[in-house]
Amino acid sequence: MLCIGVDIGGTFTDVIVYEPATARLAEAKALSTPADPAAAIFEGLAKLGVRLDAVDRFVHGTTRVTNALLEGSGEPVSVVTTEGFRDVLEMGLGHRPQLYSVKEAGRPPLSPRRLRHVLRERVGADGTVVQPLHDDDLDAVLERVAGAGPRAVAVCLLHAYRNPAHERAVARRIAERHPGLVCTISSDVVPEPGEYQRFATTVLNASVRGTVADYLNGLGAALADGGYAHPLSIMTSSGGVVSTDEASRVPINLALSGPAGGVAASVHVAGRAGYSNVITCDIGGTSTDVCLIKNGVPLMTNDGTIAGHPNRTFQVEINTIGAGGGSIAWRDRGGELRVGPRSAGSTPGPACYGRGGTEPTTTDAHLLVGHLDPEESLGGEVRLDVDAARTAMHRLAGEVGLDDLELAYGILLLATVKMTSAIKEISVARGHDPRDFVLMPFGGAGPMHATVLADELGIRQVLVPPVPGNFSALGFVTAQARHDYVRTVLVPADEAGLGTVRAVVAELQDTARAQLKAEDGVEAEQVTFGLSVGMRFRGQSFDLAVPLDGLPATAAELTEAFHTAYAERYAYVRDGQPAEIVNCRLTAFGPRPEVRFAPPVADRPEPGRTRLYGPGGWTDATVWRRGDLAPGHAVPGPAVVRENGSTTVVGAGWTATADDHGNLLLTRE
Repeated sequence: MLCIGVDIGGTFTDVIVYEPATARLAEAKALSTPADPAAAIFEGLAKLGVRLDAVDRFVHGTTRVTNALLEGSGEPVSVVTTEGFRDVLEMGLGHRPQLYSVKEAGRPPLSPRRLRHVLRERVGADGTVVQPLHDDDLDAVLERVAGAGPRAVAVCLLHAYRNPAHERAVARRIAERHPGLVCTISSDVVPEPGEYQRFATTVLNASVRGTVADYLNGLGAALADGGYAHPLSIMTSSGGVVSTDEASRVPINLALSGPAGGVAASVHVAGRAGYSNVITCDIGGTSTDVCLIKNGVPLMTNDGTIAGHPNRTFQVEINTIGAGGGSIAWRDRGGELRVGPRSAGSTPGPACYGRGGTEPTTTDAHLLVGHLDPEESLGGEVRLDVDAARTAMHRLAGEVGLDDLELAYGILLLATVKMTSAIKEISVARGHDPRDFVLMPFGGAGPMHATVLADELGIRQVLVPPVPGNFSALGFVTAQARHDYVRTVLVPADEAGLGTVRAVVAELQDTARAQLKAEDGVEAEQVTFGLSVGMRFRGQSFDLAVPLDGLPATAAELTEAFHTAYAERYAYVRDGQPAEIVNCRLTAFGPRPEVRFAPPVADRPEPGRTRLYGPGGWTDATVWRRGDLAPGHAVPGPAVVRENGSTTVVGAGWTATADDHGNLLLTRE
């Protein structure tokens, strides 16, 4: 039995192969092939000598959704909405993109006005039907929709989160009379209040639904032709896996599938090593993604954005900045040195790739200061050209008045500052002290920045996981089947309201068991649940998710839990102010795959020698191969630990020790 995880990124396609019987873990990278993504997958599998007919589980994550939305390459969408609400998508929330810029141009609406159609119907805020939906009016509207051109249709009716009957009736009518249209209804995507956020997320989903369905069907067919005989599973933004049918129906849930894989792997790996409070730092070619894991659970949110538009789906709370291995160093109009967010990408890539890049990047800086070995191929794929990196660095160094090495070191310092700020946003700004957490770096560049980042944040332990360069793909292998459900209730936090919540949770649990059985083959007794209740003080517009191990016996206990969560988040509580329950959110899990990592069997050879450039100039350092470090072997810094796909830089004052789970634990003296 083999398990495969594949993460298709903008530069590399990462492949992980795991054999449960032996705990053998193999990794490979191949340059991504956007025109035919399956080609890079088969290339990676060929490098590892794996045949698909020997594979029992294949989990895939993709940037397809994110790229389509960022590039604006999704399909045009026709919108059907309640009469009087045609312009919700254009009005938005009334926020300025730049608060103090009175000349800031508004963002174009997700669907132009000519494609937005109104329907005479109305559901009240309590779910009662105020104005019935009539077939004649509906048919007339759908004729206009069909004649408008787009095959993607988003149905966004007022208060459908309380009563989806009208939206479902519209969807049935479209299927009957216009089967060529692909319909998405808001109550399936975001059954929560907030017209603009709900409408926008539904339109985003509709715009990529056809593209993602075609992509997943094509990939599934290619894998089947290659010998794979089992269902394909897809990683979602919430850190779980779903079937291709579910992923094709709600593709907006895949927007963060790659980064969420890294978070899922972090939960698994850190938990096995005995760490429950972790800050992850995934540094790839274009961006840095950071996430906070507390008590073994990553922070979650339904208040995300993508391409400047709201994404209200439930997702891992990840803070992303434009700082990665390909981030370009440049001078702004005032002559100041900047790093990113513009990236060299994979084409032409950093100057040291030797593919025509002429601007210096952080990868070029790492190469010149000695972190990367010019004799090794990056990720096993790209030979590094020191002369090209030096030429690119020299051109900018002359402009800023530094020598080449000073500029390279300065670029890394600026990148570190940006990454540190990103971590503070998800820790300090949320009331968490980063010194109480273990830093977990991964991605091709993560372990190179780790000890410098930790020093900036006051963190004294760093856990470098196995295969950090392919770690998100590893997360796909460790992830469990997961489905998220939410039901809006809007009731007072009293005994009657708690009774309503009990009934809703029981109904959602029955729905979850049935879906996991039908789509994922999970038996009812194997399903476990996570529960949170969205609560707020009466009069507030926003709710706070209160995690619960189970529903409390009394409303007073529920209110106390809300007060505790509120005080932790905002440092005070509104004494005497009545609370209300906004929604119930249930997460259903299938069984977690048992994934363990065999530590390397090593003979502890003598280290190599190298030099690293830092604030004091050049300093001597040792060089190790990670596969040669047996459990308990300690490596004092300054040192470099190399492996396929990544490099760990152990700073002065730090010691790296291999543990029994395949990790490197770096400790500050």
